[in-house]
Amino acid sequence: MSVPSWKQTASKLDAFTEAVKLRHIVTQMIMRNFGLKRTKYDAIVGRQVREKYPELKSLIARIDEFQNEVEKARILTQYPEWIIEKVRDNLFRYSSDLVSNIAAANEILCRTQNEFVKRILLENDAIGDIARIRQEVLFIEEFFDIDLSRYMEFSEQLEMTKNYLYRWKKSTIRDYDEFLHPEKKASRLEKEKAKKSRKQQRKQ
Repeated sequence: MSVPSWKQTASKLDAFTEAVKLRHIVTQMIMRNFGLKRTKYDAIVGRQVREKYPELKSLIARIDEFQNEVEKARILTQYPEWIIEKVRDNLFRYSSDLVSNIAAANEILCRTQNEFVKRILLENDAIGDIARIRQEVLFIEEFFDIDLSRYMEFSEQLEMTKNYLYRWKKSTIRDYDEFLHPEKKASRLEKEKAKKSRKQQRKQ
């Protein structure tokens, strides 16, 4: 059984890349109004006109397309527009904050104790953003009584991004501990060197 890629590495660039992918998926969900169905509307051009003037088929098609785009912006009448806008704004902000926090953490070189602490705090904030995104989506599904399982890649991407973040934070904490206690780093490197040597001997 192959090992998931997120278990193989703990790269800060991996965490950033997966967060950007998650943000794209969330943005698509927002742009599609979470798949909420629109109320039925009457076409501007009626059936009789369409039948009487078949030569205007191309023009009527453009009118239909325009009307369809206008109607896409209209939300279900049983829900106040402000609640739709609120959850959309929340999701957009959480996904944006997620990427921003990871990007800010990436910029920290971790050469001092204070820099290590700053990175860990930003990693915590990013993990918190993941939780907020998850909770907001659960609220949307329950409140609007809709199933977002059509966005299967969302759940998978959310979980993958979270796993990368946890691995990255774990790596940062280890580096911080070794920064405070250099002897631990020396011991770890010796163990890794010995392990690598044993593997090479087995191959021979």
